[in-house]
Amino acid sequence: MKNSNLFSILAILLLSYGCSFKVPESETWQLVYRNDAEGNTVFGDKSQLLDAVRNGLPIRIGFGGRSRIDSTRSVEHVADAQFLSILDGDEVFAQITQIIGQAPAREADGTKIRFRTNNKWTTIRGTNGYSTGLMVDYMADTLVGQPGDGRGATSWFVYIKETSNKAPKRLYD
Repeated sequence: MKNSNLFSILAILLLSYGCSFKVPESETWQLVYRNDAEGNTVFGDKSQLLDAVRNGLPIRIGFGGRSRIDSTRSVEHVADAQFLSILDGDEVFAQITQIIGQAPAREADGTKIRFRTNNKWTTIRGTNGYSTGLMVDYMADTLVGQPGDGRGATSWFVYIKETSNKAPKRLYD
């Protein structure tokens, strides 16, 4: 009898613990939107990205491309968006922090990546496919050429933590 009472008490405790146990919140970077160079949707829903920006969630952008000389060569970049803008309620633009430039080095002993001498750069990427870049010679504190405008595909990642907040229509209303 003692064993069955003890077993019953343990079963009740385990059951009550199991019912009250809270699963940790899910936190992860998720691809929520991808646009092509013309600004067409390739993946996801731009409204999810707009809501994430309006809710102040961390955003990362991914971009890159293939070599024009050798299409088997490619590069992919991922960077935190440090400054975000929503224009006309529909397009998102992300600027990354200026970084020291890098250059791939493909050598007999393997592929490496090296710093570029005197070179820092930054970029702004948009959901409409627009991109622009700025390069600075950090030793002379001068622009290297003119800022370049172009077009490029961009992947938009959001750091998602389960939440029930609903974004406002605009940040300034």
